[in-house]
Amino acid sequence: MPVHAPLVLAVAASLAASSSIAHAADVLAADAGPGRTLDAVQVTGSNIKRTDTETANPVQVIDREQIAASGKQTTAELLRSISANTGGGSNETQNSGWSSGAAGIGLRGLSSKNTLILLNGRRLANYGFPNGGLSDTFVNINALPLVAVERIEVLKDGASAVYGSDAVAGVVNIITRQDYQGLEVGGTAGVSGEGDMGTQSAKVVGGFGDLDADGWNVLFSLEGYNRERLDHDQRELTASGDYRQLPGGSRSGWSAKGARLLVGGASVPLLDANGNCPEGTVLTASKPIDGRNGDTCAFNLNDSSTLIPSTKRWQAYVTGTKRLGDNVEAFGELLYSDLEGTSWFGSSPYFTLESGRFALNADTGLAEPVSAILPGANPYNPYGVDTALEYTFFNFGQTLKTNRSKAFRALAGLRGNTENWGWEVAAYRAGSSERERVSGGFANRWTLADALASGSYNLLNPSATPQAVIDSIALSTVRPAESRLLGIDAKATRTLGELTHGSVGFATGYEFRRENLDSYNPWQIDAGLQIRPAIAEAHGVRDVHAAYAEIVLPLAPGLEVDAAARFDHYDDFGDAFSPKIGIRYQPAEWVVLRAAASKGFRAPSLSENASSTMISYTTSGVIDPYDPDQPGLRVSPTFFTIGNTELAPEKTQTFNAGAVFSPWEGGSLSVDYYRIEVDNVIGSGNTTTLIAENNPANVLRDANGKLQAVYNRYQNLSELQTSGIDIEARQRWDTSAYGSFGISTALSHVIAYERPQVIGGALVDYAGSNRGSTLPDTKATTTADWSHGNWRTALTWYYTAGYQQRASAAASALQEDVASYSQLDLYVGYTGFENLSLYAKVQNLGDRTPPFDASYPGIRAPYDFGQYDLRGRYVTIGFDYRF
Repeated sequence: MPVHAPLVLAVAASLAASSSIAHAADVLAADAGPGRTLDAVQVTGSNIKRTDTETANPVQVIDREQIAASGKQTTAELLRSISANTGGGSNETQNSGWSSGAAGIGLRGLSSKNTLILLNGRRLANYGFPNGGLSDTFVNINALPLVAVERIEVLKDGASAVYGSDAVAGVVNIITRQDYQGLEVGGTAGVSGEGDMGTQSAKVVGGFGDLDADGWNVLFSLEGYNRERLDHDQRELTASGDYRQLPGGSRSGWSAKGARLLVGGASVPLLDANGNCPEGTVLTASKPIDGRNGDTCAFNLNDSSTLIPSTKRWQAYVTGTKRLGDNVEAFGELLYSDLEGTSWFGSSPYFTLESGRFALNADTGLAEPVSAILPGANPYNPYGVDTALEYTFFNFGQTLKTNRSKAFRALAGLRGNTENWGWEVAAYRAGSSERERVSGGFANRWTLADALASGSYNLLNPSATPQAVIDSIALSTVRPAESRLLGIDAKATRTLGELTHGSVGFATGYEFRRENLDSYNPWQIDAGLQIRPAIAEAHGVRDVHAAYAEIVLPLAPGLEVDAAARFDHYDDFGDAFSPKIGIRYQPAEWVVLRAAASKGFRAPSLSENASSTMISYTTSGVIDPYDPDQPGLRVSPTFFTIGNTELAPEKTQTFNAGAVFSPWEGGSLSVDYYRIEVDNVIGSGNTTTLIAENNPANVLRDANGKLQAVYNRYQNLSELQTSGIDIEARQRWDTSAYGSFGISTALSHVIAYERPQVIGGALVDYAGSNRGSTLPDTKATTTADWSHGNWRTALTWYYTAGYQQRASAAASALQEDVASYSQLDLYVGYTGFENLSLYAKVQNLGDRTPPFDASYPGIRAPYDFGQYDLRGRYVTIGFDYRF
């Protein structure tokens, strides 16, 4: 399908509806109830309350009814489906990093650290394990409850002038229900079309007290959610691990390193006297797997590999309001989430000994190679001389990784009014505590070496190995992390006066935050025991003070100017000033023109500019032009990526302009253009360049000049520019005989996404390609709904454009473009029973599979894990009962 097809269909179908912001006003008006004056409300992107929720900023609103009809059961699933989430977020199916099981959202193709997540307008603690090495800190949106949500507002514009750091690509503000009375219970059960990956959920939502009549209200929600794990061996596409029937495919889901010796570069299987491979492996040719001549004892990695982790979640939320007089009320919130996700470790489900393995030297802190040689004296060595060994130890345990996360936020505050001012003060504490437990699949370097030297481990019949030997070698690990946030804020608003064409609105405020991050290595790594350790440690704390102001000026009939500015002081890097100006012009009732320009910033994350260390290795080595014995020798030093206290913030400039048309009742069309420029983009340098420069500050050599380590610090390196168009359209028809019909669409198209491929290089466009991370240039969500009497149904079309194959020259030679993807979801609900609602949802109605990608970007799979998954058609049934 052509890229522009969703746009043509959306415009033709809608030709204008009430924009998403106008729709939000309808929701708020409905909540106000008959006979009640609509209060001024605060819209995401401004600190000034107003009754007209259409501002100079483009905001997409997803209300409770849309959430229910979407079929999405978690906040992460819902936010990943919006059109502005074009590919920069982290996905819980990406399970080979430290943040597996967590999920973030990245608007505009930028990473999660550039999108600010708020709950009722205030920040939450970041997840304890950074993503993307150590650079991407983010809020785990899996920890946010969905059942208590009233609406979600997505500000698709830079907002540092209002919210400070991180609001580069936009803001997602999750707004919970307020002043609710009643009690609701509900539950769901779901299963895939293959009969697996079952889900179950249960919820209770209750509200007591009428704020107007009783002077108080308390709302609580409790939600439980369980989802079974989906593994590679449960899907036909990935079960065999053999992709030779696909272009460029191989047996990439297999490992040739089950049990073999390497002799003269050829593979020699390690067989018993009867010619059998060790249990768990099969005798096969090595060349189709890794290109080596000879046979090997191999095994299918996809028998022990995860597509979607299992999840168990308990989430509780309480909010309350108490009137303390005619003009003052107290309010508070408490959010708590307990999440547990389990998956096979992405890269290696069992421990494999092979060349290129390292362990940390506990004395020097440097990595050193671990021998993968089978001693000649070992009774299972048929050659009687030291021989290279590649062997997988299945009985050391599975690398099943369980991530347990406990997140909370507690908040208390007061708000009120004086004769001229409205004011609000609050204090909150938030945290996210992580524990990553790996049940097995790691080895103690010293006891393994002893077992290979003595022959106490039976390489031909591993089950005959004494349990005491196995227990002395096998390791399981726990990696802890803590992220904490303390916040205090105060703001005041008032009308400064009246101009000819309206009131002058004003807001000012102050914020204080203390941010802490502590992420540790398992103790076995620091003690130098674990072979192939994953080392990522970060420790940082900082205080942030900020002051801001905003003014709205009605300058002419229908013309309003909104100006805002904010000053932030960070005790680690310094100061940042962020101004913004927006213009809203309504020349006629049916059209609103809007534009905004701003400057903003993203503060270096604590893992980028504090005490942080990530260690990596290479099995292929790097060229050292200064090697004392042989210049140009390929060597394998330790690579450190470390924090840099001298980092400056990333600086941003954002511009957007658009229009909202509502030429007749029941419909509207909004079109917005955006452009974001980011300077001082933080990244790490090129290791080859660092070695060539041979600066002692970055390169460590021993007394003889041998290269030992390379230190790569985070730096302000480059720039980024992106631009695009957002389109939202709605149309509704109400009939007396046939019910109410509606259609709506939200589309985002990336015109350009430019950044250098090398430091200091020319800008290269990444939009619509997988030159870096996969970035489809167009995403759209279109919903057609109908309600009549007790019935309601909705059909939603999710469209993701294809992209150019640019991952590598080899992949480009096999495939010019990766195909687009379309998915239909169906919702049917019935409310004919008193107080009872029944519904059914079918996601991926057509049972579509992800488009083939010849670069094989998934974990041993031929599709992009960040964009798609293999759950297939998925059916959910559920009920809601209101007492």
